[in-house]
Amino acid sequence: MRVLLIQPSRYRNGRLDKRRRRWLLGITLPYLAALVPSDIDVQIKDDLLEDITFREKADLVALTFMSHQSNRAYEIAAGYRRQGIPVVMGGFHATLAPEECQEHADSLVLGEAEEVWPQLLRDFQAGRLQPRYQAEKLSDLKNLPVPRYDLLDLKKYKLLNIPSQTTRGCPFNCNFCEVTQVYGGRFRHRPVDQVIDEIKEIRRLTGSEFIYFVDDNFVANRRHAMEIMEKLIPLKLIYGCLTTASIGDDPELLDMMARSGCLHVNIGMETISPESLKAINKKQNKINDYERQFKSLRNRGIGFSVNVMFGLDGDHLDIFDNTVDFLIRAKAPVAFMFIMAPRPSTKAREELLREGRIFDHDWSNYCGFKAVYQPRHMTPQQLEEGYWRANRKFYSFQSILQRQTPHMYSLHMLPFNLYFAWCVRRRLQPQDYYF
Repeated sequence: MRVLLIQPSRYRNGRLDKRRRRWLLGITLPYLAALVPSDIDVQIKDDLLEDITFREKADLVALTFMSHQSNRAYEIAAGYRRQGIPVVMGGFHATLAPEECQEHADSLVLGEAEEVWPQLLRDFQAGRLQPRYQAEKLSDLKNLPVPRYDLLDLKKYKLLNIPSQTTRGCPFNCNFCEVTQVYGGRFRHRPVDQVIDEIKEIRRLTGSEFIYFVDDNFVANRRHAMEIMEKLIPLKLIYGCLTTASIGDDPELLDMMARSGCLHVNIGMETISPESLKAINKKQNKINDYERQFKSLRNRGIGFSVNVMFGLDGDHLDIFDNTVDFLIRAKAPVAFMFIMAPRPSTKAREELLREGRIFDHDWSNYCGFKAVYQPRHMTPQQLEEGYWRANRKFYSFQSILQRQTPHMYSLHMLPFNLYFAWCVRRRLQPQDYYF
């Protein structure tokens, strides 16, 4: 039996996005491949980098995707189903929009895959494939397999930072985010020794000295994170992770991050507007603390980037210039800016639908740089124009020079700033760096 796992690309302004190389690789498909029983042949295909011919030899095709990729996913599914090959769909969009996805697939995997994905494959082999599979409970994250990075052509990735995961779940329930609905409202943690064993195996298989922890908050459980970092020290690796800005208030934690090889932290700052923070229910962020917290990272030589979201209900027309002025003053090395995309089943989408403010239901436009709803204090056109203006201003040469510091990580970030400056001048998203 042969299973083909596909990562769909997306449509950008009506054209299918195709490239020769990605910046970063993802964890999802290599991890799903690792869950496949050993007697089943499994392959991975990346639609962004490779052509989908619909002549690939496969008994079953599985697609996992986000909302902005769904149109392409449905197109791929239709092509294989016309060939008589059953299609399975999973991932965030399938989990949160199952009725829609069911129209395009023979079976769905809803939520986490550890328990149900192997069962689906056995059912398919036995000729009793069910329309939906969903685990009765969330995974305890014990004894997880090492992702099959050996199935990827690693030469097609510009930065060989290999993903690993130590936690899942989030209790904060921000209204624009799906994580709590898919992974649950509490943090779950992998056993520390199993995380370290996986990292050692990843290093052996790939030769990479750079790990990227894909947890939504790597330091969600301080003790757990400290134990992992303590055991990373003798490995002499470098790593990146996602955290909240509040790490800047914990000197001991920051010192451990610096000692254990942390090169970069991505922070969900979202906004400098108190009204907007309240609108998205992001209570954990404290705007008045941002500059001090960022300085604490800089003082330890830890690089960081911030995520910024525009179009929130507290945003007025001055939010764009005010945000960039703040980021320049705070010497943020990199900023990834987005227009909020009200994806399926999020509280933000439910509120906007209830108020009749969503006017665009084409998932391809839920990409982070299109206005698909009516903002409260500006027009959709003003939102898009402000978004691009903020990007151009932040990545202007004057801004890049103003944000430079004597720290080594600032020099490391300079090439990325110049690349992002090139992107925004061509109306390309800097966050395409991730894809």
